Amino acid sequence: MKFTKSTEDIIADFRGLPRTVTPSSRKPPTSIENLLVVLKEQYKLETPSPERSLVENWENVFGSSLAGRCNPVRIKDGQTLIISVTNQTLRSELQFQKRAILNRIQKLEHCGNIRELRIRS
Repeated sequence: MKFTKSTEDIIADFRGLPRTVTPSSRKPPTSIENLLVVLKEQYKLETPSPERSLVENWENVFGSSLAGRCNPVRIKDGQTLIISVTNQTLRSELQFQKRAILNRIQKLEHCGNIRELRIRS
């Protein structure tokens, strides 16, 4: 059954759908495979990176007791790793181990450019 435009708008309002049909909504949907290829290329998900290396080796760098209580936040300017910790006590503990931790991080693949650690609680 075909409805008038005003009737379709009332039904759309009731269902919480947009009232008008845009040109983009008339396009056929993109397949998920094509979308994944585009995302991999755009965000370089398949290429090796220091972020990936850090995440994969986080427990090796910090040990099992500390790895769950601290997390990498980001790498700033390609050489400063920012780490988030759960509390001030852990922050102080990591400050004392900063040089040893940085040496272990620099030995990881693709992490040789990291020159500084910033620890935030």
